[in-house]
Amino acid sequence: MKTWLCAFGVSLGLAHPIAAQENSAPPWMVNCGNPGNGTELVCEMTQSIVLTENNQRLTSIAFVKPASNDEIETVITLPFGLLISEELIAKVDDTEVARLEFLTCEAQGCFARSTVSPEWMSAMRAGNQLTIESKNTAGDPIAFGFDLTGFSKVSDILP
Repeated sequence: MKTWLCAFGVSLGLAHPIAAQENSAPPWMVNCGNPGNGTELVCEMTQSIVLTENNQRLTSIAFVKPASNDEIETVITLPFGLLISEELIAKVDDTEVARLEFLTCEAQGCFARSTVSPEWMSAMRAGNQLTIESKNTAGDPIAFGFDLTGFSKVSDILP
């Protein structure tokens, strides 16, 4: 799995994620189960950004798809210290694909959830990087970059 670092510095008004450290494992993991009443298969593909100095998860993104539904939902877990009154902006290779609102904050961090449009999904299948942009509580921009290497192949195995 690739280990990610995130830059909190500001350059030209935007924070830029630092590139992943190369490793042989693909950045996406798939988990399937039958939550709820136990009769429906639900799969999610996930990627996390992990701080290398302490192996702590900084943020993660999941794309969730039930077998009985064509709709895909994303759930993003973000660290504390972000300005939750501002929308999150999702970009694939610098092209905006969605705007998301924070849902809630709990002990694990803050969460945003959104339906993934077919256009967003197509952009990720063809793209190189998904970036989630936000602002910290001081109003400074911050970005979290997710590697889309293997995204298309892994998303093909979702039910």
